[in-house]
Amino acid sequence: MYKVMAFLARKPGISREEFRAYYEGQHAPLVGRLAPKMSAYRRNFLNFDEPFKRDDDQIGFDVVTEMEFEDRAACERWFNAFRDPAVFEQVAEDEKKFLDPTRVMVCAVEVEQSQ
Repeated sequence: MYKVMAFLARKPGISREEFRAYYEGQHAPLVGRLAPKMSAYRRNFLNFDEPFKRDDDQIGFDVVTEMEFEDRAACERWFNAFRDPAVFEQVAEDEKKFLDPTRVMVCAVEVEQSQ
């Protein structure tokens, strides 16, 4: 398995609820239609309820997105397809509606798992 994590923040003026609704209702389905299928595509929305209550800005992002691929080659194929100008333009335009581009971090990770 090869995993990519994206730490994403909502653009100013959008509530956490609006951000989540847009991501789940519009953006995730768009990515699913335009790019090859991933092994897994998960969005982990931060929960600021007790006992983890804190000011939103202390963390700096609103969702951790996991993109899993069979292997690195599958990930590279996905990102190459994603870079197609027709695909990239649609996704980039959609991201402007809900993401803060100055607060996007993407990285590949190696997974270690315990019980």
